[in-house]
Amino acid sequence: MNRPPSRGRTVRDRGAVAVEFAIVVPVLLLIVFGIIDFGRAINAQIVLTGAAREGVRLAALGYSSAEVQARVAAAAPDLTGVTATVVASCPPGAGPAADAQVDVSYSFTFITPIGAVASLIGDASLGAPMVLTAQGVMPCET
Repeated sequence: MNRPPSRGRTVRDRGAVAVEFAIVVPVLLLIVFGIIDFGRAINAQIVLTGAAREGVRLAALGYSSAEVQARVAAAAPDLTGVTATVVASCPPGAGPAADAQVDVSYSFTFITPIGAVASLIGDASLGAPMVLTAQGVMPCET
């Protein structure tokens, strides 16, 4: 018996659509969550780079380590937990032959459940907090 083709979807079609949707959703969520958190991470990295520049500028002028750390914290007001380390500062009379160096770091945490979605696909390491770093080096001006 040949039945004429129906115009609507059958129960079997709806089941296939549900299965396809279940397969595609984790990948789509991973892409969307990745875009959101990648944008946030790039923004944090740009802010850290600017904070390292601010800090190394003060270190090159001979300011103390506490003043450099305060300037770095002020240059990254939206990032909590930024740490600045003055690797090399400029003593009085150092001249441009010596360099000042400041290292800045920040522990970036994801706001989206990217780790949970990634574990569905098979990569459980994605979504763990990561440390972003920036370094500023400038010739001494003292």
